Amino acid sequence: MKIAIVGPAYPLRGGIAQYLAILYDKLRAAGHEVRFVSFTRQFPEWLFPGKTQMESSRDVIEVQPVARFAPLEPASWRRTSREIAAFDPELVIFKWWMPFFGLGYWAVQRWLRKHTRARVLYIVDNVIPHERRLGDRALTMLAFSQTDFFVAQSRAVERDLFSWFPNLPTECAAFSAHPIYDCYPEFAGTMPEARAALGLPREGKLILFFGFVRRYKGLDLLLQALPKMRAILPDLRLVVAGEFYEPRADYDTLIHHLGLEEAVHIHDEYCPNERVGVFFSASDVVVLPYRSATQSGIIQICYAQGLPVITTDVGGLSEVVVEGETGFIVPPENPDALCEAVRKFFEAGGRDQFREQVKRHAGRFSWEGLVETIERLGANSPR
Repeated sequence: MKIAIVGPAYPLRGGIAQYLAILYDKLRAAGHEVRFVSFTRQFPEWLFPGKTQMESSRDVIEVQPVARFAPLEPASWRRTSREIAAFDPELVIFKWWMPFFGLGYWAVQRWLRKHTRARVLYIVDNVIPHERRLGDRALTMLAFSQTDFFVAQSRAVERDLFSWFPNLPTECAAFSAHPIYDCYPEFAGTMPEARAALGLPREGKLILFFGFVRRYKGLDLLLQALPKMRAILPDLRLVVAGEFYEPRADYDTLIHHLGLEEAVHIHDEYCPNERVGVFFSASDVVVLPYRSATQSGIIQICYAQGLPVITTDVGGLSEVVVEGETGFIVPPENPDALCEAVRKFFEAGGRDQFREQVKRHAGRFSWEGLVETIERLGANSPR
């Protein structure tokens, strides 16, 4: 097929850009002709909570994007539509992760429906956003009204999709689990060498919180559990690797109040691609104490890197983690349960005990499966 992908691409940063770059690569490898129509920007600066929207990685997947779309600029929506139409695709793929883009997406889709043969497919991260805002439902309903096919990345998202759109024909929607992020090279050295490269103590037990820091991700809950964890495992430390999208001072105050200054190591910055493997090689386990979620790309990095996961039972996270084999699942907003899971993990033998099972289960989350799902839905794409 001729397939257009619309979404952020390098030099814009973030997990969505990385995901779509890999998808571009996998679709081309499967024999499809693919064009990537990118964003000129993702958010106005006054709405963006981080330090920069630009990618600092040296190691990126080249997708040869043409930047046209800006979410709040109607003139860019027409430029995007015409760029796609000039390619004359049979299928146009959007990644849906927040309603903020809904009005612009709707405008592009509506123009394409009138002037081209293309059908539109959404890969849906979440129907209901983590942090809800006024107008979210209306924007989602508007954008989805122009969409032909949906791929849900978890069963929880699939349930939300049919809950919001009960009349959606079942042949227009499919489930395909979020694939692993196999684009990050593993660190070539030993665990102590990875820790030394990060300026961390070589010895002891290390748990990792990875990714942007936002309230729904529950870092504060993990910090509250850490003193009790260290009472059982005195050499336990926590490394936080990710840019703060919340006031960091609140977390620093909590760390000081709990007396954890020597036990918590914070890397308050977006992690470039070439550094991801270092953090995962240095750690024994990733802990995701989320208050809410649909699925998590962090787990898919863990699986690619052979690292087990302790996560909360929210959204589709429990669909991915196999209790006692690839990690542990605990109730949300429960620091005591987090503590118990960490204790069980190290008593069971730690990372080495889980590595082979993690690698085995990683095979369930292939990009080939997603490509096949897209092909099946798009088989009748010409209008």
